Amino acid sequence: MNMAAADLCDITLFSELKESRAILPGSEIFGKIEAFLYFEAELMDSHAYDDWLALWEPGGLYWVPSNQADLDPDRSVSIIYEHYDQISDRIFRLKDKRMHSQSPKSRLIRIVSNITVAASGGPDVLVSSNFILGEARSGQHQSLFARATHRLKQGADGFKILGKKVYLINNDAPMRNVTFLL
Repeated sequence: MNMAAADLCDITLFSELKESRAILPGSEIFGKIEAFLYFEAELMDSHAYDDWLALWEPGGLYWVPSNQADLDPDRSVSIIYEHYDQISDRIFRLKDKRMHSQSPKSRLIRIVSNITVAASGGPDVLVSSNFILGEARSGQHQSLFARATHRLKQGADGFKILGKKVYLINNDAPMRNVTFLL
């Protein structure tokens, strides 16, 4: 199932692919996808904002729902619900030296695991993973636990992110502002 940029505003982007098949660990494509997720995590943890943005397909969707995993973002509040232009604005703000919410910058480390991949024969793959993110800043620490779903498009130069959904398992509880990339 090939998604056009105009289709990316629909949260069905994160639905299972029709007639999909699992891509098994140990296969070449699985290894490339696993390496891509680890690379993305390293970019986010090291605040390599421009490099992280370069992983995205123009028109991509970044969604962090609140309360439940699949609430309609048009009718419910989301922690983050941004298309590519808004993601680009977020990166611009994160790079601004006057951004006091990240002064000093958070020290971040995440562990990515439980990767599963499904493909339907087209260039798109649906990837699910879990991650634990630790943040330390100004003597405070927090741990975030999440499930991530990526819709990736494979091209000649590797993968691009068509959509990323991060479901924080404690998204219905009070939390500090998320002033870094998830």
